[in-house]
Amino acid sequence: MENGLTIKRNIIFDIGGVLLDYNPKTYLDKLNIEESKRKELNDIIFHNQKWKDCLNGFITNSELIEYLVKENQKYKSEIEQILSKENLKYMLPPKQEMIEYYKSLKQKEYKIYLCSNITKDTYNYIKDSFEIIQVADGGVFSCFENISKPNVEIYQKLIEKYNLDIEKSILIDDTKRNIISANDIGLKGVLFNNIEDIKKILK
Repeated sequence: MENGLTIKRNIIFDIGGVLLDYNPKTYLDKLNIEESKRKELNDIIFHNQKWKDCLNGFITNSELIEYLVKENQKYKSEIEQILSKENLKYMLPPKQEMIEYYKSLKQKEYKIYLCSNITKDTYNYIKDSFEIIQVADGGVFSCFENISKPNVEIYQKLIEKYNLDIEKSILIDDTKRNIISANDIGLKGVLFNNIEDIKKILK
């Protein structure tokens, strides 16, 4: 304890929205998808149970595309374009300053972990393109655990897998419902807005 507060030594990071940018609407802009189609395509793809199944590792990206195209033939080319592995660089551009700060925490006696809802293709892309996964002390990912945030089970799996002291751990995530569910099991959650806020909190 220091100044009456438990010192947080385990920092658990979300990836999309924290270390990498992630905004489906902006992504559709980058791909020059016709504006009249964007809302419907966003709903068809990202608000679909099959998308969640892909995040949770129950189906592959190819199977997701096949299913969505079958159900929405008129958007075949757009669906294939949006879910193309080659376009992940546009879907998840790096927040370079945040990534460098994340790496620097390793030198400040912190243990850093990852807890992210991602597909297997996205996991492989991140692993091949950045040093986010490699420099972490560990992590759990929805595509391998078959469960995703905000379900508290994914946090519990991380805590048990690495024997973390929950009182000395903090989760940084950009989604409010994930913070709420973490808090429900006693894991301190901080809603990510920008790097300056995180630096103040950890300072």
